[in-house]
Amino acid sequence: MPSPQTLLPWLLGGAIGAAGILQGLHWRSTSSATDLEGLENQLRIAGEENAMLQRENESLRSLAQGGGELAVPQEFIERAEKEFELRFKSTPVVHRIASEELRDRITASIESRYGPTGAVDREEAYKLIGWLRPDDDLLAQLAAVRAVGARSWFDEVTGEGWVVERIDLKNIPDQAALLRVLVRILLNQNFPPPPAYPGDDAARTRDALHQGAAAGAVARYFTAQARANGFMPMQANVEAEQLMASLSPFVQGVTTFPVTEGKGLTDQLYVGGTAKLHAVLRDTPQTTRALIYPGEPASDGKALVLPEVPEEPFLTETAGQLGLRLWLEPLGDVGAALEISSSWKNDRYVLFPDGETSSAVLWDIELDAAKAADALEALALNLVAAMAGQQDSATLGKLVKSPENRHLQLTRISPTRIRFLNTAEAATATSLGKL
Repeated sequence: MPSPQTLLPWLLGGAIGAAGILQGLHWRSTSSATDLEGLENQLRIAGEENAMLQRENESLRSLAQGGGELAVPQEFIERAEKEFELRFKSTPVVHRIASEELRDRITASIESRYGPTGAVDREEAYKLIGWLRPDDDLLAQLAAVRAVGARSWFDEVTGEGWVVERIDLKNIPDQAALLRVLVRILLNQNFPPPPAYPGDDAARTRDALHQGAAAGAVARYFTAQARANGFMPMQANVEAEQLMASLSPFVQGVTTFPVTEGKGLTDQLYVGGTAKLHAVLRDTPQTTRALIYPGEPASDGKALVLPEVPEEPFLTETAGQLGLRLWLEPLGDVGAALEISSSWKNDRYVLFPDGETSSAVLWDIELDAAKAADALEALALNLVAAMAGQQDSATLGKLVKSPENRHLQLTRISPTRIRFLNTAEAATATSLGKL
């Protein structure tokens, strides 16, 4: 088999060639386009695809110049298998990587998972909805929170693990880091992801279950080591704590969800026997609400039908109960946000072009009762006013103009359905805000 140093030029050459072909295809398609906006969109996609390929190339270079694969001790493989009464379907692959290169590797993986423009489109939609602040960089925050202070990381795209080059398996925390990534590989092999990306809410649910199960295994490992070797003081990851505090509340919430809800459920299932845990991992809940309330009836899984937007959308996704709660929490009443979001039944948002150089977002939220929708309406009107920089609450059905000349509107589509709009053009909000 060629060495990494030999393989690298082949991979780079292929990637660069692919970038050239992509750019050529985009130029070819634009040569026949007469619409300026269509030309701008295609150039935008081509540029983002090339940027993604460049980051992939940097990750490949890091891999080729890194420490190669880690020779995983058999005892850790056996421990992971025994922990969950499963067997690896193929030998787990764990790469070494320089600590300073890990963030680039994670960034490339996130981009690959979302697609060429997925991260960029989500960042724009999240800012228009209010999950992100104007200066937040979604991709940078997601990568940083996974990389800072990390000893290991699991790549959901490749199904392989990574450990930093300084890892020393004589140290118990490093042993735990290796066990964590081995558990992720084991669960991924036995309960693989669907062939196509299932959507954000479903993906967050699956990630929370797998991360939660791995976190539970690590906690049990530390407990066993403490019993055998006595109390072991853990060194606080001050850098990671400082980073977490600086992140947007939305990214904080998405990051901690697996630790709180995911681990809570998988620990409970594990106590009842691995067969129960296997059943949930095999038939993964498709919504964050189903993970939070596993005993309650699940959503019917049907996507909400949204009104036709003026132009082809960039992105359509669902936020789930988690997204709704994180939208309401910044208003300060965490209890109200939790109570209202617990009535989540369905939702969907769409990001689409609006005006010559801007975008708009439409988000429909369906709750399970009119009383819950009343509470959501009252809280969301305060949120709309806050986004527009107003002191007084907004009025249902009326446009609110922000200092950035955005047009925000909240309407009641049905007794249980709320619609939020953030548009560049007033006419767009007026048209789509109708019942």
